[in-house]
Amino acid sequence: MDLYMNPSEISEIIGVEEGIISRTLERRDTDIEPFLRVVSAPSEEPGGTTAPQIQLRIDGLAPLIKRLSYNMPTDDIIENLSCQVIDITYLRETCAKLEADKQKLAAENAELREMIESFDVERAKWSSQIADLRSQLVKEQSKGWMDRLLKRKD
Repeated sequence: MDLYMNPSEISEIIGVEEGIISRTLERRDTDIEPFLRVVSAPSEEPGGTTAPQIQLRIDGLAPLIKRLSYNMPTDDIIENLSCQVIDITYLRETCAKLEADKQKLAAENAELREMIESFDVERAKWSSQIADLRSQLVKEQSKGWMDRLLKRKD
């Protein structure tokens, strides 16, 4: 997986100011350097040129956090990361629940499709019977007209 994040995304994840993260990434420490890449990003000004933007591969988060922890209270980092773990755990549980719901709904959907097919077959049978009854009725009606027209008075 080759997933890169901008300093703003990293800031959201670990709860450290974007400026601090940007400065740390721009120092290009030897521990972090293999996880960095520079891409061109659109300028924030309308009609502006592209500007280089530094990004960090996701597996470089650990060395970045280690580097940041030298300058920050570890309590903040631990609190932010524990919140992320809680969020991830919640998301996994939600995904598992949604997957179970999806399986249940898929089974229910299959059952309903079978019911629809059986109703369609039954409807076709009824339609066939109605068509037969109509043709019999038409024959009987035409027979009645024929008898009336051709009936002789003796």
